Amino acid sequence: STETMENAIRWTRDAGIYIIANYIVGLPDDDHETMRQTLEEAIRHNFEYVNIYSAMAYPGSKLYDEAIAEGWQLPKSWQGYSQLGVETLPLPTRHLTSAEVLRFRDRAFHEYHARHEYQQMIREKFGEKVMAHIQTMLERKITRKYC
Repeated sequence: STETMENAIRWTRDAGIYIIANYIVGLPDDDHETMRQTLEEAIRHNFEYVNIYSAMAYPGSKLYDEAIAEGWQLPKSWQGYSQLGVETLPLPTRHLTSAEVLRFRDRAFHEYHARHEYQQMIREKFGEKVMAHIQTMLERKITRKYC
């Protein structure tokens, strides 16, 4: 529940533990609005680091079976399941193409880490050396074949 999640975040922070949060966008019912809500949730918490993954229908998973039943295009090789690879081919949704999901993922990752509030928090907690690493990370754009 939302209350359980909020408590877990508060208790973790109160214990002095930094949080790396992982989010998945592009699940079958996602659209631009729901993916944006996911990003806004991460922004609201201003975690020390955020990973944003696009949904993948890995062979053997229920999501894979659903993708096959829906006739959705799936990666032809394991390279297509790599989150940061050139060949990355995430699951499309009922509302978005794979390319739209992937574009959102890449922009959301950049937006989260480029925010002033985030960068200020990083400087205060970890210093300029870590902030320089974040800046370098933001300068690098991932090459994508499918978007």
